[in-house]
Amino acid sequence: MASKTLPYSVDKSPECYDEYKFTLPELFRDLAKEELHEDATVREEALTQMRQWIVDNPYIRKCRTDAQFLLRFLRFRKYSVPKACEALERYLAMRETYPKWFKKLDVNEPATREMLEDGVFANLGQDANGRTVVYFRFGYFNVDKFGPLQEARLAALLIESLMEWEEVQIGGFRVLVDFSDSVMKHYGIWGVSDMKILMDAINRSYPIRFHEIHGAKFPKFAIPILNLMLSFASPKMKESIICHNSVEDMAKQFDESLLPKECGGKRDLRELTQDLLKHLEDSRDVILALDDMEIDTAHYVSLWQDSYAPHIEIEASIMENFRNLTVD
Repeated sequence: MASKTLPYSVDKSPECYDEYKFTLPELFRDLAKEELHEDATVREEALTQMRQWIVDNPYIRKCRTDAQFLLRFLRFRKYSVPKACEALERYLAMRETYPKWFKKLDVNEPATREMLEDGVFANLGQDANGRTVVYFRFGYFNVDKFGPLQEARLAALLIESLMEWEEVQIGGFRVLVDFSDSVMKHYGIWGVSDMKILMDAINRSYPIRFHEIHGAKFPKFAIPILNLMLSFASPKMKESIICHNSVEDMAKQFDESLLPKECGGKRDLRELTQDLLKHLEDSRDVILALDDMEIDTAHYVSLWQDSYAPHIEIEASIMENFRNLTVD
């Protein structure tokens, strides 16, 4: 891929550093100041320190050093430079350790394209407080065609593309998940190792700020699988989860003007799907070029040492029984 077509380089040379300008509405400037302790001085000092750390780090061979990328991690860690550097290392290690999950993310990949066109996900925009609202329809995953790997790759593509937006870096996420029409097979295809990889990525490797995760119509028969998956979640993520008995109850927590018709709003989900596809197509080269970054994988292998051995017995006792129920 020709790097000259991209707005950044993975070269660690200071000549490649860009000059940052804050161009978002005042709402996000105020949010950044109040919640992340960000102002122009803090931001520039932190970027300078983080870039120097990357240059001095012999185990990071190639890395984006543009402000938009590094601010993902600085904002995620509220401008603690050591913690932001650690988050960047974990992110890079995750991508290198599980390339089939987190690399070559392409909107034109047939499985990804089909799932998007099926309407499993929509970006509903920002609410009045600057939080990005996203909507999942879990039951719309075609589990007869796609498994955990394809579903996780779609999630990774969406996260990478959304994190390019500074509004998301600053405001964070509110999530709606509609479990209507989901069946046993939607849950039974997930093994404990799949859950561990995905939850490690979401909890510990992607710089995501979740404010609320709303779920509606979650089936009782899948509660054992949910409990197993949440055993890999951080306490903060668990605290953000809010369950609703109906989609209507869940929708009451959001501005009606944001919601699609499927949630009691007025927006056309087909139009939202097309808008998302257009965004992913426009950012395709940027997302694929993330693969140009390089690290010393052997050095970072300790970040991924398996600390979840106790869950293997849980899988034997829960997953095996559950899968017996999902056999056609």
